[in-house]
Amino acid sequence: MKSNFIKKIDTVIINQTLVDDFTSLDAELESLGYNIDDINRFSEKMYKRQSFLLTGMINKQKDANLLEKAALLFHKAVEEKIDKPVNYLKSLIQNNRFQIQYRNLENLSNDEIKEIIKDQNLLELLEKLENEE
Repeated sequence: MKSNFIKKIDTVIINQTLVDDFTSLDAELESLGYNIDDINRFSEKMYKRQSFLLTGMINKQKDANLLEKAALLFHKAVEEKIDKPVNYLKSLIQNNRFQIQYRNLENLSNDEIKEIIKDQNLLELLEKLENEE
């Protein structure tokens, strides 16, 4: 019972310290022999690192979504025989090193279309496709 009471007091003190000001917490850490500047530099470094990694993951997901959207639009254009997107896809295939594989556009899967268009500027490509429809 006494232990629970002490833990509750400690929790209240810590919460109050965090809410009010970090100076008393910093003073306590310094009294225990920790270097506050080192802690701050390390915290900032870790924050920047995690922020950078998270931004990279978000951008990777956005690129995957754009690639999926572009592939679906091309696949739809091939099925509906819309001239301009089909001609654009044909020109991409001609520039692609695997052009022999992709002679029948109707037989292309979404993954094959993704492989053809993955090195293109996807935003520009999507704008062209959406303007054509």
